[in-house]
Order: sequence, then structure tokens, then C-alpha cells
Amino acid sequence: MEKETAPPAGWRRIPRALAILLIAAAGIAIVYLATRPLGGEPQPSFFVIGSAAPGVQIGEIAPGTTQAPPSPQLELTDLDGTPVALRDFAGKPLWIIFWKTACEPCEAEAPAVAAAYAAHRAAGLVLLGIDVWDSAAVIHDYVAQHELAYPVAVDPSAAFMGAYGVWGAPTHYFIGPDGIIRHRYFGPMNSDLLERSLEAILPASGP
Repeated sequence: MEKETAPPAGWRRIPRALAILLIAAAGIAIVYLATRPLGGEPQPSFFVIGSAAPGVQIGEIAPGTTQAPPSPQLELTDLDGTPVALRDFAGKPLWIIFWKTACEPCEAEAPAVAAAYAAHRAAGLVLLGIDVWDSAAVIHDYVAQHELAYPVAVDPSAAFMGAYGVWGAPTHYFIGPDGIIRHRYFGPMNSDLLERSLEAILPASGP
């Protein structure tokens, strides 16, 4: 019976090297998915729960709106537990932000968000924050502390998060009065990006 020959020392290092390369490649892929351009805008990095999902496409009907098929599982509540429906905002330009309280990018964009909303609120703009990660009590304290001027809803079943393909915060959807998604953005936005995005859903101000 022949004696088994031990593999050379280098052979044992090959699997480890391959594993390192695979892990590095996976990390690069996750970063790419989280920062790739979606909706025609360059994307900065943002809080990632898993990886950036494709989400609902521009030009599609926004889930939960009057134009969308009825979906009983798409339920939102305000911080007091009262139901909130996107159908309540039918005929108005609607800007949705999915965010969470412990989100540095959300904090960073908050002043620009507040300024944009204040500038266009009189034109009928509706801004709705949707938090799917925190309890109503935590959100209530956050809203009071930061003096948010727009309504915030809770997605208790994460159904809205799933319907819109949200895997990170902040995630923005800009919905026209006709219920069609006109723009979207995965990640924090600055004032210039917000103004360009809102132009897609707000009434034209010129003659």
C-alpha cells in the first residue's frame, strides 16, 4: 500500500486566498449596489440594511395610491395609531421619504429636506416620512426633538418597505398627482438634487 503524500505547503494557502478574494469581491458588489445610480442621479453611500433593491421603477404607478390596485396589506398609521392612506393625498404632488431615527445620512439631509418642503408646501406639495424600523414612541420623541413640520407614518408590517423595494435609508420617491412615480433617489439628497427632483412633480411656475 502506497504511503499518502502530503500536499505541498502552498496548496493549503490556495483556498484561503480564494476565500479572501471572494469576500473582497462580495464587499465591492455590496458597495456598488448601494451607491450605483438609480433614477438618473449619482448616488452617495447611505445606510444599508441589506443591499439596494431595484425598487419601484420610474413611470410605474406608486403602490398604495388611488391609481394602484387595492392592497389591504399596505397599511400605515400615524404616531397615534390612526390609519394613514396614500389615497388621502390623491391629486397632489407627493414626496415620500423612508427613514429611521438612528440614521446619520438622514440627519445630514434634514435641513435641506425641511427647506425644500417649506419652499413648496404652499404649491400643494405633500411630504410624508415613513419609518419602518422604530416604534411609534421613539419616532414621536424624535419628531418633537427635531421639530419636524411634516407628517410621519409608521409601517408596522414593513409592507410599504417591501412594496417600494426599500433596503436603506433615506430612500426618496417623488410621485406626481396622477400617482405615477416621476423620480426616485436612494441616499441622502442636497438642496440642488431636491429642487431638480421636485420639478418633476410640482406644477410649472412659468407662463
